[in-house]
Amino acid sequence: MMKRTLVGMEVHLQLRTKSKMFCRCPVRYGAPANTLTCPVCLGLPGSLPVPNRDAMLMGLALATALGCEITEQTKFDRKNYFYADLPKGYQISQFDRPLGTNGKLEIVTDDGVKEIRIRRLHIEEDVGKSVHEDDISRVDFNRAGTPLVEIVTEPDMRSPEDARAYLTALRTLVQYLDISDANMQEGNLRCEPNVNIHIKTDDGVIKTPVNEIKNLNSVRHVERAIKSEVQRHIDAYRERGAAFADEPRSTLGYDEKADSVYVMRNKEEAHDYRYFPEPDIPPIHIGAAWRGEATGRVPELPWAKRARFAEAYGLNDYDANTLCRERGIADYFEQVVNAGANAKQAANWIQGEVGRHANDQGVSVAQLDLPASRLASMIELVENGTISRQAAAKTMLPHLLTEGGEPAALVAELGLAQVHDEDILVDAARKAIEANPKAVTDFQAGKEKALGAMQGFVMRETRGKANPKRVQEILRSLLEKS
Repeated sequence: MMKRTLVGMEVHLQLRTKSKMFCRCPVRYGAPANTLTCPVCLGLPGSLPVPNRDAMLMGLALATALGCEITEQTKFDRKNYFYADLPKGYQISQFDRPLGTNGKLEIVTDDGVKEIRIRRLHIEEDVGKSVHEDDISRVDFNRAGTPLVEIVTEPDMRSPEDARAYLTALRTLVQYLDISDANMQEGNLRCEPNVNIHIKTDDGVIKTPVNEIKNLNSVRHVERAIKSEVQRHIDAYRERGAAFADEPRSTLGYDEKADSVYVMRNKEEAHDYRYFPEPDIPPIHIGAAWRGEATGRVPELPWAKRARFAEAYGLNDYDANTLCRERGIADYFEQVVNAGANAKQAANWIQGEVGRHANDQGVSVAQLDLPASRLASMIELVENGTISRQAAAKTMLPHLLTEGGEPAALVAELGLAQVHDEDILVDAARKAIEANPKAVTDFQAGKEKALGAMQGFVMRETRGKANPKRVQEILRSLLEKS
């Protein structure tokens, strides 16, 4: 079966504002239920909404970063539907004049860089949260009214992997802009893939219904749900043929335990929501002053930084892409390089040993108590042969993270100076050969990896102070003579 998968994405992103979209209630995750509410976000009669200027600027900054066309005269609309956690019976959103349209976002995939078109970007308010426990359902309205930006793409993704790359790129972008935590587990970022497939037949192309999978809370679930829905379309086509293409669009849920999607209801269309202009909020003119302020919030963007790292520092695509996924790490890398470290070695340490310590502590590399100047100094000590890489990784780096200090002074204090005395190294190498007869036999039989066992013996014998490269040279020389 010749098929093509098409995936579009709707992402709802909570903005990191101090107060809600149309009132002064604070935005705070994890507060006791129904303690962050007021007549406005509860939709009580007589209350009047006032747009949050900071939320508008954050939305404009994101639209600018995505290269969107900014709507000069934007407005808010009422989107009418009944749901238990929608206190007003309608949501204040944007319909025909969204904040931005026709943007794009580059993603990095195994097949190279792809461009995902952004259809529209608009501002709206979040709804409350339903909590289901046993046979009881409760509603927490703390989240109701929290500023959201919704980003809708064209169906340019061709696989679950493309969807993962898109969400990764979008999360990176909003973190660079510092407008959202984009934490899917806390509901800061919720995504809804729209999926269908085009099947090539002798009579032409059959297009299956475009179905929407609701409220997925992890990138892994997004991938698995898309795979499940694609397979469901294939099975339905094999069972019902072209008739499946005429079925109505559906709104789906995803059962993570069963790893399958299920139909919840027919998909609503725009007319089902009975949109009309929000009567309590006049149209908003996005003039030069607003645009300038929004542009001022846009830093060097991840794809520009990635290209600059590759050109300026000679990094390969993998290193540049990995370092630039998080703005704090990218900035820290540059600080280390500016403090005198070799760029490639700085990248290796940050992605390697330093990154592992950060993971162990549950923080980002940029949040470690390790000034860039100290890491740069330690890297220089390794590069000039003062200490071995092993001594740096196993002893100096942990000490810097827990006790602090200056690397140059720690060399003597911790006894880390690299052994250069040839007699000591040769003696340790002979002991290694004598203690590892099997490794000697394997090496002489052409197994290069066997040299590692003897090198490890020497490093232990010298407490990690020997130069690994010189140790290898001495071992090879002695083995060739034996």
